[in-house]
Amino acid sequence: MKKIEILPIVANSFKIVQGFHTTSLLDRFTKLNTNERQNLVRETIKILSNCNNPTNDIANAKSTSGIVIGYVQSGKTMSFTTLTALAIDNGFRIIIYFAGIKNNLLEQTTKRLKKDLLTDSENARSFKVYQSPTLDENVHLKIKGALGLQHKPAILITVLKHYKHIKELTDIFNTYDVKEALGNSGVMIIDDEADQASLNTYARKNSKSEDWEDDEYSSTYSSILQLKDAIPNHSYLQYTATPQAPLLINILDLLSPKFHVVLTPGDGYTGGKIFFKENTDLILKIPDQEVYHHKNNKLTDCPQSLIDALQLFLMGVAVVVNIQGKENFLSMLIHADREQDASRIFHKWVKDLLDNWQERLNKLKTNDPSRQELVAEFMNLYPEATKLIENPPSFDEVINSVVQVTLDYNIELVISKSSTGKQKKTSEIDWSNASAHILVGAEMLNRGYTVEGLAVSYMPRNTISKSNADTIQQRCRFFGYKQQYLASCRVFLPGTAINEYVEYVEHEEILRAELKTKSLEECEQLLILSSIMNPTRNNILSVDLVKNKMSGWRQFNALQHIEENTYFMTRFLSEHHFTNFKDYGTNDRNHRYIKLEIDSIIEFLRDFKIANMPDALRKSSTIQYLRYLKDNREVKYGYIFEMAYAVDKGRERALIQENSSYKISNIFSGRSTSGSQTYVGDREILFKDFLCIQIHKIRLKHDSMKWGNKVVYTLGVYYPEELSHSFVGIAKI
Repeated sequence: MKKIEILPIVANSFKIVQGFHTTSLLDRFTKLNTNERQNLVRETIKILSNCNNPTNDIANAKSTSGIVIGYVQSGKTMSFTTLTALAIDNGFRIIIYFAGIKNNLLEQTTKRLKKDLLTDSENARSFKVYQSPTLDENVHLKIKGALGLQHKPAILITVLKHYKHIKELTDIFNTYDVKEALGNSGVMIIDDEADQASLNTYARKNSKSEDWEDDEYSSTYSSILQLKDAIPNHSYLQYTATPQAPLLINILDLLSPKFHVVLTPGDGYTGGKIFFKENTDLILKIPDQEVYHHKNNKLTDCPQSLIDALQLFLMGVAVVVNIQGKENFLSMLIHADREQDASRIFHKWVKDLLDNWQERLNKLKTNDPSRQELVAEFMNLYPEATKLIENPPSFDEVINSVVQVTLDYNIELVISKSSTGKQKKTSEIDWSNASAHILVGAEMLNRGYTVEGLAVSYMPRNTISKSNADTIQQRCRFFGYKQQYLASCRVFLPGTAINEYVEYVEHEEILRAELKTKSLEECEQLLILSSIMNPTRNNILSVDLVKNKMSGWRQFNALQHIEENTYFMTRFLSEHHFTNFKDYGTNDRNHRYIKLEIDSIIEFLRDFKIANMPDALRKSSTIQYLRYLKDNREVKYGYIFEMAYAVDKGRERALIQENSSYKISNIFSGRSTSGSQTYVGDREILFKDFLCIQIHKIRLKHDSMKWGNKVVYTLGVYYPEELSHSFVGIAKI
């Protein structure tokens, strides 16, 4: 019988019990040492202690959100699997997982959960697992039935992070059957790789369009918000390894986390500090002329650096697997370019090389010139392959073992489409079936994908412009638990990529140190104001994005967090003395303003809540824009206007519906040249050389009881043309 340990009562007023599911799972984590196990339990309890009581009554129904921050390949899956077990021990019946945007990641997460929790064997009665459930499959009835069972099985639901799949799940939770059976019981939602549909990616993707509206990412976020609305009592947990400044700012608006937990990696973790600060011998530079680019440098012959990488890998397998016996297999990752044709080219090069080497090493006599030439190539690289190994084996021992490796390898082309353009089903790799695995691909091998036993990474991928910090970090599949064979690890990168990683690692360590000791609000302020963060923040806004989206007037549609914004705005207006603008004769045309330092305007924007995707992105981009102007243009001030300040109930504006979402038709009053009083229009209420924010108090015009006559605060922002163009010019440097 497993011991049940009752831990102290926590902030959300329910006792945390470390029961059967948790203790049995921890018993199966046999590779963890005492320190790692204690950290895992302590941090999991901290996460759960900030979640809602899953057995709250209807009167106390509420939702909460948090961020859990780990390193790339550091054990985030183990963390949320342990959290799953602890949550079940403490009354949670349903746990939902957003498992990435690709099917291979969805299947990887589902299989990992089943394996770790033994849902298909010993614990089969304790779990019901559904992958991408639909109404057509009558999953709503299955969930209703499971919730009524006396032995109370937990329901685990994995789903793609795509608006269509999340909408299907929302429809399930909106059925009468599930609502009645669930009542007000708590649901946990775990968003793995929470920045996957990230606002940085959104910005890059849409940097050439006129506005951030209605694309896949906004739809994804909208669908998440709709699912949250369908579940009154839920805890939403965002797992991420890339909490960059804009990400934090936007998540603070969109999903309103109330807490954060920084995960401690295991003792054997090898991350950015190891590769780019403490042991730079692990990093090898790919010559500029060998850096593949599908447009600017589409190589026609296999580059020498790839040949070197492959030979180093084979020698690493020979030493670590065959001679030392430290691992059962090792892997190599080749990530050339996002274009799938590039992966096919590199796959053919590697396959041809291996076929050739196998033939020459295994079938030719030792005195054959062709075989001797190949052996000499390996001998030239032998010092590099063994320079970090204590008491390395002789070259003769290594090359004899390499001969065996060429007979026992597996090469995989991991892409989403076949050469005919049809969707390709990616088969699961049988890691135990070869001593050497070589994976060639790009996006399918990006974030979230686990390459077991990864030793050598060859990544000639480069960008024309400066990379985004979150993107380059998520390509770090070579981070992980590699102490056993670290001396045989190598990472081949272009020179510019090496510099970017060195820069990013510095930023990451500073950020995590702050997150460990400060609240989210304090960290956000630091990230916005600290000049040391500039290298990673300035490259997040592309030149086109700033030019096209940060000029002239833009309107925000703040239709969420209405009560919070009303409270904030009432307090803000009462705390500042405003000066009247020109007198235009009527209350709805008379406005007043205040001049504030840029830091105060940043603080104002940060505290005003916006939860719709396009405007949340615009808000965070505006904050970054202001920070840049302050540092690089010596712009010290901006203006905030209170529009129609004497109109107590706000100016009436129509609420319209577009693509299943609501927006205010137009917050700005137009020009008027008729009657006794002329009016220049709201868009002329500004100081043209400065960023100006207009506070609009709006009374909504709509037929529904929910929205009709509701009073909301929203904003209009003016981006001065001269400053935005100057920013574009400097950003190109």
